[in-house]
Amino acid sequence: MGEAEGMCDRSLKVDLLVVGSEGAGGHAAVEARSRGVDVLVVTKGRISQCGASQMAGADFNVDGQSAKALGFPGDDRDSPERFVEDIVREGLYLSNQKMVEKYVEYAPKSLKDLLDWGMRVYGYESAHAEEMARGVTTSGVLWVKAIRRRVRELGIPVMEDTMVVDLLTSGGRVAGAVALDMKKGETVLIRSKAVILATGGWQAAYPFNTAPSDLTGDGVAMAYRAGAELISMEMVQFCPLTLVWPPKDRGSICLYVFSSLEVGRVIRLLNSKGERFMERYDPRNLEQSTKEIVSIASELEVEAGRGGPHGGVFFSLRHLGAETIDFIVQAVKKRVREELRETRYEFTTLLPQLLERCKTEDIEVGNAAHYMCGGIKVNERTETSIPGLFAAGECSGGLWGAARVASACTEAGAQGKLAGEVASEYVEKVDYADVDAGQVEAILKRVFKPLERGGGVTPNELQGRMHTVSGGKLGVIKDGAALREAVSELERMLKRDVEELYVSSTKTRVLNYEWARSLELRNMLTCLYLSARSSLIREESRGEFYRRDCPYTDNDNWLKNIVVRMRDGECEVWFEKPVVTRVPLPSGRLTYQEAIGVATASLKRD
Repeated sequence: MGEAEGMCDRSLKVDLLVVGSEGAGGHAAVEARSRGVDVLVVTKGRISQCGASQMAGADFNVDGQSAKALGFPGDDRDSPERFVEDIVREGLYLSNQKMVEKYVEYAPKSLKDLLDWGMRVYGYESAHAEEMARGVTTSGVLWVKAIRRRVRELGIPVMEDTMVVDLLTSGGRVAGAVALDMKKGETVLIRSKAVILATGGWQAAYPFNTAPSDLTGDGVAMAYRAGAELISMEMVQFCPLTLVWPPKDRGSICLYVFSSLEVGRVIRLLNSKGERFMERYDPRNLEQSTKEIVSIASELEVEAGRGGPHGGVFFSLRHLGAETIDFIVQAVKKRVREELRETRYEFTTLLPQLLERCKTEDIEVGNAAHYMCGGIKVNERTETSIPGLFAAGECSGGLWGAARVASACTEAGAQGKLAGEVASEYVEKVDYADVDAGQVEAILKRVFKPLERGGGVTPNELQGRMHTVSGGKLGVIKDGAALREAVSELERMLKRDVEELYVSSTKTRVLNYEWARSLELRNMLTCLYLSARSSLIREESRGEFYRRDCPYTDNDNWLKNIVVRMRDGECEVWFEKPVVTRVPLPSGRLTYQEAIGVATASLKRD
């Protein structure tokens, strides 16, 4: 046994390590195992019970031609080429077009896998309001159940309740990772030829978000610390109409999903004065405007003092009358009964309850951090800038450009399958890299410091400070002054407060979630800092990104991606033009609303 292996409580060796067990990670592991690769899945929670996949709606997007080949009623007007062009345009042209082409190519392949694995689907319909139907609908529960079944059929080992805390590199390539088995309180050294990161976003860094609490940016932050390039960290998507109150249901997007259905196009958004405020911001499309415009409008109403008691605006159906609302409730219950029985509580139970309440009251809703368009920079083969390191799903960046309008479920499946395929080819060509004992020692020292300290800053204290910054200065509407303050405050938290974190409740290593949160805080603060810094650099407004002090979409000066990486302990920043294959880049300067209108020209409008 080498020096490094003896530093951890346990050590093991595997060809391919997959970090994350759900939509992207699970699919990647299955693809690799089916190719004969020795693969290990490590997940922070329990398989099919953690991350965002099990919470998905869910829909899988395929172009019309591919839909027909899979047995669905695809639209003859549609084609893979048209789907690519729509995604690039609706992402305000920042997308890596080679990645978009791979997304469209692998979307039907990954969907066919899921169908072959027994995933039941509900139907085929319009998704994300496209002019043509591209959505094969199911539920997140059915999706992850199919993946879990296939993982078990193939005998793929899964380490559950285990947090990968950092990557190991040697000679410029991946050598494995160090993990913490939270159930046993043991450290684990994992030597591997390659690593696929499928760890999702960093929504938990925001006080109001739509995701489970385990989405803490672990993969993105680990990749950054290892020297990998990140891209588009400023592009954070917020979801309007997210439930603000009561606290037990805070963060549910069931009303947003309802508003996107045909039966839900009758909603109104009101301010505290009872005014239908979308008449001020988009009198043509009103509440059926893009989610970016609805989010900004809602935020402006709150800023003007016309918001609700909990910082939101109001979802209303009362103008329809009790009889019509009754009809809508029955229609929703019928759909749940016939199609959505195997989905989560917020659709089977909460949504009908909320619609019933709409007979007599309005429901307070707001803008929640929902999806990260940026992340670990990958190419069209899911390869990062570090050989042997791959990334798939929401933790990756480069696919969506400035706005995600197609399915994140499809992204997870398509990139997961592709990553499993490409990583399998890679591990056949290389041997194991040597593990640097000094790296392992430094990682373990950082991991155990919060347990060893007798005082300092508690994770709860630091999380509160972090949420004050992210909630107050990194929301839907940004401006230069607040961003400068955010960058300064987050940098101070990373350099000072993180180094003073201590576990105050118990010093046990077993199931110590305060300890785990202290490790997650470093990751969340890293992601927020890089997002704030990139936001300050981008002096325009585009897609998911809106700066009040730079309200134009400037294609002449800012049609470029912001890329960051850690070099010698500091953040290095540069710009890259989008990768172009078929869709030419525009020029000129537009108002933000004009640019959104051009981007969504193909979407349905009343």
